[in-house]
Amino acid sequence: MNARLPAPEVMREKIPEIVAEAKTDDSKKHMRQPEDAFLYKFAFPIVFEHIQTLDGINVDKARKSLLSVYYRNMPQYCMASPARKQRHPFSKAFGASTDAVLSQWRGESFGSKLKQSCPDFALRAPFPFKVVFEGKYFSKGGSKKAGTELVTNVYQAFFYRGLPYDDEIKKRPKWDYDYSCLFAYDASEEATLLNTWQSLDSDVKTGFWQGANLYVMIIRGEG
Repeated sequence: MNARLPAPEVMREKIPEIVAEAKTDDSKKHMRQPEDAFLYKFAFPIVFEHIQTLDGINVDKARKSLLSVYYRNMPQYCMASPARKQRHPFSKAFGASTDAVLSQWRGESFGSKLKQSCPDFALRAPFPFKVVFEGKYFSKGGSKKAGTELVTNVYQAFFYRGLPYDDEIKKRPKWDYDYSCLFAYDASEEATLLNTWQSLDSDVKTGFWQGANLYVMIIRGEG
């Protein structure tokens, strides 16, 4: 992924252009945010291609394996959304106050009392592993902002993994994931997001995977 994605300076130039174009083109409405432009313009073709390198997985099986909230805009890559059918009383927002949570449950705040989780993308059978992804694009900010982004985004990836099994209905796939992954591109000039992650002790980073089934993938392209 690092070898095939554009370098950070190229990404910082291309992403705003893609977002601006998508805002006036309904066929590209799945690229109207920087995060989505990174995922669906640059990352998805590589992910889709990689899925097909596994034995027994052809184009059709790769399309069945890959789930995206914007599947209708990308029928060449996927055929369903990873949205969880059953609503629940919890938000993926990190650091919400107890008052805010209680207000949500009582219906006193803006939005619904129950939430529906809809991650950026996911992998399911016939791909051999069931993985839910939190995709992010980080383009600027010092170490403090990078630290906030890392903690928040890791938490959100873990939150999705922690939700219990939910059976499928019609075209809504079942919610049944063994692993989660923070899939982030660091386009910042000083690589602050990547450096923040690398500043953690190796036993802590290992603990994400061995103790929480969560893999942190911070990409910094070289292409």
